[in-house]
Amino acid sequence: MVTSVISGCGSGNDLNAPAPKLSLPPETNIAYGSDLGCTDADAAPTGAPASDCGGSQQLDIYRSPLPGPNPVLLWFHGGGFVAGDKSGDVSAYLNAALDDGWDILAVNYRLTTPDGENEFPTAIQDAKRSVRWVKANAQEQDWDPTNVAAMGESAGGNIAAMLAASTNEADLEPTNLPAELSGSATAPIDSTVIASIALVPVTDLTLFAQNDAWGDLVNRYVGCSSNSKLCEEGYASGSVQTHVTAQSQPLLSLHGINDPLAAAEQGVLLGDAYAAAGILPRFSQIVVSDGPERYQGHEVDYERFVGRFLEFFNASKTT
Repeated sequence: MVTSVISGCGSGNDLNAPAPKLSLPPETNIAYGSDLGCTDADAAPTGAPASDCGGSQQLDIYRSPLPGPNPVLLWFHGGGFVAGDKSGDVSAYLNAALDDGWDILAVNYRLTTPDGENEFPTAIQDAKRSVRWVKANAQEQDWDPTNVAAMGESAGGNIAAMLAASTNEADLEPTNLPAELSGSATAPIDSTVIASIALVPVTDLTLFAQNDAWGDLVNRYVGCSSNSKLCEEGYASGSVQTHVTAQSQPLLSLHGINDPLAAAEQGVLLGDAYAAAGILPRFSQIVVSDGPERYQGHEVDYERFVGRFLEFFNASKTT
């Protein structure tokens, strides 16, 4: 059943202090695909930020101190599908996951550029490719290929939620996969995750596009230029609830009650879709309505909820 949780007391930390992040690990910019993007230096001659180059198919590996084979948590950054980067994006409170035996992989994905490259579903296809890459390299990396989960914030929350919702959806799978990522007839490799957590996720693009600051960028992501029927169709395709089926995996969605970008209503739509598919027990929602104001908006209080996150992932593990 859907669990709508109004959280307990707020964080005792300095409310003006930036949320702490994990230091970059030794293993950075590991390729899981051939598109390696560009650097700020590459972009400088055009005066454009590196994000305008369209992201990359690379990831950073944070290793648990515990022996493997370790379960893997894929982390997807936010940025409205057009910006953002994995580097320095992982909350320091997720160190609890490392201590619990999870390896965390912070994943970059291709971003939609101003000239329209990498439109939907490119980011979703990259996410699914990264799951396949983990499973294909599990033995070498000392990972458990049967326990791969996903987590993301904002647009990254959409991506993580898509991995749970769109299980076995052929149209969202990456194309032109090399043999090592597709497997064989007797040992296929798939993009299924055991569960996802979507943090302040923009899971409904119709509602997200109504925000004045992001509407045009959402249109860029779905490949339309105005409020046309093409946009409406794109918003629907990019919205997580439209991909929920009886095969969808467990999903936890966290929202701030006053979030201007990812209103709690978006989580309600997800719950309705899980109910319609007959799998409502696989969905739960947290709605934060107390504590620091920013955590009632588009930020996440990891300190309060990291224990809940780990409980959710560990309960979803295969035996």
